[in-house]
Amino acid sequence: GLIVTSCSALFSISALATTLMGMDIDDVADRAELIFEGEVIDSQAQLDSNSGIINTFVTFRVIDLIKGDLGGNNLELKFAGGELNGEIVEVSGSTLPMLGETGIYFVESASRDMLNPLLGWSQGHFLIKSEGGQRRVHTVSDNPVTQIQSVSAIPRAIKAPIQLIQDN
Repeated sequence: GLIVTSCSALFSISALATTLMGMDIDDVADRAELIFEGEVIDSQAQLDSNSGIINTFVTFRVIDLIKGDLGGNNLELKFAGGELNGEIVEVSGSTLPMLGETGIYFVESASRDMLNPLLGWSQGHFLIKSEGGQRRVHTVSDNPVTQIQSVSAIPRAIKAPIQLIQDN
């Protein structure tokens, strides 16, 4: 009985974890359907009538389109989770873009229904902050990005193995 209880406790904990494949900047840029600099101008949580799950629809004003095609100046993306009428749904490892933030966004798909449409979730989500009159790029965990270096020139034989990113 103790073993069964322990196993079911481990299963329930791991069911809450999120595992993503770590990607280098070349992979993120190549796999992205859209890459743009934008500002979050609207964020609306809605209840999906079929599933009963809260989703948040985030509208971006596109400042600079870097890759892909866009039919206008604004883009709306759907993220699983959010807060509605005091109820909060969070997806482990997923960070929703916040109203008013400016950033660089690598979009895996603008049309498919996904938990998080940003490529590799936080790997495709960078914030632009003003510091001392200069704009600086940060990760969503607030680490400054000081350098971007392509890894395409590194021979495969000496590249580090692909990592898994786990969050719970």
